[in-house]
Amino acid sequence: MMVVEKEMLDSLILLKELYHIRGIKAEFEAEGASYQDMVRLRRLTLQAGIPFHVKIGGVEAVRDMRDCLELGVDGIIAPMVESPFAVKKFIDAYFTVFGEKSHHIAINIETKQAVAGLPDILEVARGFVDAITIGRTDLSASFFDPEITPDSEFIWQTVEDICQEAADHFTITLGGNVSTSTQEKLISHETTRSRIAYVETRKVIFPTEIFVYKTSSLADALLFEKLFILAKKTTADTFLGPDLKRLAKLSERVKQATPEDYLMGV
Repeated sequence: MMVVEKEMLDSLILLKELYHIRGIKAEFEAEGASYQDMVRLRRLTLQAGIPFHVKIGGVEAVRDMRDCLELGVDGIIAPMVESPFAVKKFIDAYFTVFGEKSHHIAINIETKQAVAGLPDILEVARGFVDAITIGRTDLSASFFDPEITPDSEFIWQTVEDICQEAADHFTITLGGNVSTSTQEKLISHETTRSRIAYVETRKVIFPTEIFVYKTSSLADALLFEKLFILAKKTTADTFLGPDLKRLAKLSERVKQATPEDYLMGV
């Protein structure tokens, strides 16, 4: 195990023991995580005894679901669900790969189109989908209004509307540009907070009350993400090392080669 991976494991154990985190999340979607990244996170979450959730690249991303099958993930998240048909495509693709339901299942509601069609989306989702994740970054961007930001009052009212519609039948998770401002907003929006079970950063899923009132939670989540990126860099540097040495030699040989030799491929 690399030193940075040991630091990641220590960070995971701290997150579990101090904040009782719901899980660790990675994305084939916007984050574009590699299969190698997923293997590392699956290995470390197993060692730490923490559930591992993966956001696939789309509602019908069968290739990603097959990777999830190989990895043995605990949860699968479908992004950018904007219609009842998208939910159906997700369900059909899931059963094509897995045969029967064996994961915690979530869908992302993260556009104004999804909010407008939410009742119909939830009707199709009931009985299969366990959780709704509200992605505030894309949700705010989908209005094409610079005044509408993830922590604007408009988005917080939209979050409350989604919670009122969905919280009776689905677990609600809040994500997207999570910051200290989000902690403050959750304190001031008590009714909304009571309906949100979890808050997720790019990598870590916290119980809402712990995220809000243990303010160090955000810094520790960001530290884990930093270690994750450092692990990726360390691995890439290690793998590229021999090639970079070869590249330096090739550059020198090209300089030394005569034009005739170069044309002959020497």
